[in-house]
Order: sequence, then C-alpha cells, then structure tokens
Amino acid sequence: MSWRILLFFPAVAIGVALFWFQTRGGAENPAQANEISPVAVRVRTVVAADVTVDVSGFGRVTPHRTWEAVSQVDGRVIEIFDDLAEGVIVPEGAILLLIDPRDYEIARDRTAANLDMARAELAELEAQEENTLEQIALERRIEAVTQAEFDRRESLVASGTASAASLEQAQRDLIAQQRRVLDLENQLALFPVQRVSVEATIRTRSVELEEAERNLSNTVITAPFQARVALAEVEVGEYVRIGQSLLTINGTSAANITAEIQPDEMFGALRLLLANNSEVDPSMLTESGAARQALALAGITATVRSTQSGQRGSWPSQIIRIDGSIDDTTGTVGILVRVDNPGVADPSVGRPPLATGAFVEVQFSGTGQTPRISLPRSAVLEDEAGAYVYIVDDESRLARQRVGLEGRAGGDVVINDGLSDGIQVLLAAPQPAILGMALVSVDAQ
Repeated sequence: MSWRILLFFPAVAIGVALFWFQTRGGAENPAQANEISPVAVRVRTVVAADVTVDVSGFGRVTPHRTWEAVSQVDGRVIEIFDDLAEGVIVPEGAILLLIDPRDYEIARDRTAANLDMARAELAELEAQEENTLEQIALERRIEAVTQAEFDRRESLVASGTASAASLEQAQRDLIAQQRRVLDLENQLALFPVQRVSVEATIRTRSVELEEAERNLSNTVITAPFQARVALAEVEVGEYVRIGQSLLTINGTSAANITAEIQPDEMFGALRLLLANNSEVDPSMLTESGAARQALALAGITATVRSTQSGQRGSWPSQIIRIDGSIDDTTGTVGILVRVDNPGVADPSVGRPPLATGAFVEVQFSGTGQTPRISLPRSAVLEDEAGAYVYIVDDESRLARQRVGLEGRAGGDVVINDGLSDGIQVLLAAPQPAILGMALVSVDAQ
C-alpha cells in the first residue's frame, strides 16, 4: 500500500463531520443558515376547506336476481327458445321451453267433465227438492180433505145415520194420506245432507281441475323477467322429470357487489365527514341499521369502478345495506351496493357492460360538513415525538411546526392542531433541511 493513500482518510473524515454538523435533525443554527443562499421551495398556503374522503373496497359482481327453472311435471321437451345458450338475453315473458302438454290436456278435460257431472247432480238434487216441496203441499191439501171426510163420517155415525164400517174406511184413508205426507217430509229432510255431499264432490273436482290446469301451465316455462341465460341444461327431445333443473337465468335490471372494506378506514371517514363526530363509534359498523344511517348522514355515495378488456368504466350505485359482521379471516366488513342496468354499455364515455363475476372496486366518497386543513402526505413527517411539518416563518426562513393528525382524505392528511389559515407549509423538505435557512417560496396551489 502506498503512503499517499493514507492522506485520503483525514479528508473523508473532515467532510463527514461537516455534513453531520450541518444536517443533524435540522438543529437550529441561524448563523450557519445565514451563510447559505436562499433556497427555492414549493409551498402550500394553508386554508381550511371542505375535505373529500374516499374509502375503497373490492368485491365481485353478482346478479340482483337469479332464477332457476326446475321442472314441476314429467314429460318430453318439444320446443326450446331460439338460440337458448349461455349468455343469451331473453325478454320478460319469453317462452324458454315447452314440455309436451298432451297428457296434461287430457287430464284437465277429464277433470272438467267430472266437475260438470257433479254440478249436474247438484242441479238434479235441487230440482228434486223443489218437486218434493210441491208434492208435500199437494198431499197436505189432500190430507185436509181426508181429515174433513173422516170428521163428517164420525158425526154421521154419532147421529146414527152412517155405519161404523164407513167410519173405519175414512179413518184408514186418513192414516194412509198422513203416511204419504210423512214419507215426503222424511225425504225432504235428507236433501240437505245429500246437498252437502254433492257440494263436497264439486269442491274436490274443482281442486282437481285447478291442479290439472296448473300442471298444464307448468309445461310452458317462461322468463319471469328480462335476463341473461347463465346455464342451460336441457335439449329438445329430452325427457325431464319433476325436480330436474332445466336452466338458470340472471336478471339484467341490476347487479349487486358486496364491497369488503376495512372498518377502521370507514370509521375514520365518518369522523371526518360528520359534523358531530363525537357520536361516531367503531362498533356502529357492526350494527347494520346504525351503520347505514351514519353513511346516509355523512352523505357518502358509492361508485363502482372496473377495468375490463383494457376499458375503464364507472357506474353510480346505491348503498343497500351493511352486513353488520366482521370477517374472521380478512377483518373486513361487507357493504352491499347495487348498480342499475349493468349490462347497458355507454359508448359516449367508452364504458363497457358490467359483467357478472367481474372483480371491481367500489369507491365510497363524501364531502365533510366542517372545513378542515389538509396537506399532501409528503408534507407531513414523523419522528419519535410525533408528526411535524416544515413551514416558512415570518422572516422567510425554515421552521418546524408540530401538528396533530385527524385522519386521511384521499391522498391528503387532515390536520386538527398546530396550523391555521395563511401559514405556508413546505410540500417537500429541502436537502439538507437546516432550521433558519433562507427560503424563496413558490406557491404550488
């Protein structure tokens, strides 16, 4: 080793010591700072304003309504909707498939005929009852005549002008007539019971006809709403049985996304947005009703964002409910949002349809109700004593100011202590940062 190399180490040591002395934690050294030329720095003049808070969650797109067609009758498939395949859009009321209805038509006609017979039996019974009433009335008039004849004969016998034999004959005629009236009255008494039986038969036949008609209607499978075919599992000519799955469709009118968010982030957002944030409690996010009310009071709206096939799209959505439970694995809570008409593309903004199953971001946004001071995250530094920022003092020199942090709003940090309107805060500290050094402010706003 040459002795000249040894001369290098003292020079390095002196340079390191000088650099440490100049940059040790920004220790104030006004005398030294005066020797440095003013440094141009980018600043933001502090002004309290309404802050916009964003919290993002992620989830998959699921259909708002899903309907599975399950066969309720046995039979052979004789017709299927044109091009019934996965992905096809079917309108509301469209016939998706048709099962051979002939056996069910025969069953319906047979049951209808049985019902007609029961109704005819009831009509016949009612006619018989009416005839019986008329016959009883006639027989009672005959009974009255027979009774009068008996009374006359009895008077004649008493006066000795008629024989006892004629009286006995009149008595026999009266008894016979009374028996005929009694038989008819007994027959009339049976009609209500017979009517109950026939009416029960009619009700049974009516139920059977309703069942037959329902079975017949079940041979036609129609779409209950406009939907996209998700699964088609049947072909023409296939014999299907009761309970067999035929196809599955997903409604196209709306889509749901359950966005998983961190409770702490949403809790922090609510504290920034609500004017009376003392009532905000972290546990409220596990109470579905209270959480939804808090989101509404804070004016939080939801927007679904997605990138599909290289195309970015955003959809306004409605907050439906909060799950109210925290996932044991991820520590997140789910917020269900709904997008109307997700399958409709918007060429004006290059937005594609929102596909079922897509993994999307849901951004929850709101604007605060109380003006606050916010700064870019890069302007706020932290050490063991807490958070601080560099500011330009009244003499255009570098100073350090301790601040209190309340939360985050987008990419900014919300300050709740240590700053007031009009103070100039450095967006990035100069290197090296020497307290008291002269500055030239460049307003970045």
